[in-house]
Amino acid sequence: MDRLRRAALKLALGEQPTEDLPMLAAEALADGLDSPALVELAGLSRRDPPADIRDLFVEAMAELGLPVPGVEDAWRERMLGAAEGMLNGSLTHLEASNEIYWCACHLERTDTTTELVHRFIGLWSSWEDWPDERASIERDMRLAAADLLRSHGKQVPERVRLPALSDTE
Repeated sequence: MDRLRRAALKLALGEQPTEDLPMLAAEALADGLDSPALVELAGLSRRDPPADIRDLFVEAMAELGLPVPGVEDAWRERMLGAAEGMLNGSLTHLEASNEIYWCACHLERTDTTTELVHRFIGLWSSWEDWPDERASIERDMRLAAADLLRSHGKQVPERVRLPALSDTE
């Protein structure tokens, strides 16, 4: 399901090649997922009309209870995924902070998103500019990522270690 969800996000952002969707559907069927549109999509060729492939994918996702998000929601979900990735270790602090900043730049301009952009670009550039302070900056990045997740009603992974500054000095 995760592969399909990632593909849905990428499709919403114009980053998902439609010709790859039939194979993703076939893999999802092999993994035990099932819906009429998913079966039909898996039977298509990479060379079928992109609009037909896209429409069937959107229909299959709706049938599976995971509708393709709108652009704003896709950027937000991608941003929150980067924050989770930082905290669970699947992304480096620098990768995640850059991704969070980039995604926030695509959100509707509000005081909150402007603050978010400034916070993460500041942390990201500080990490680059002050290598001797990276342990402290990475701690601040984790705190900012945890705050971001909490502000969107998401759980912060329990195993996140946020050391005191004295631990890094």
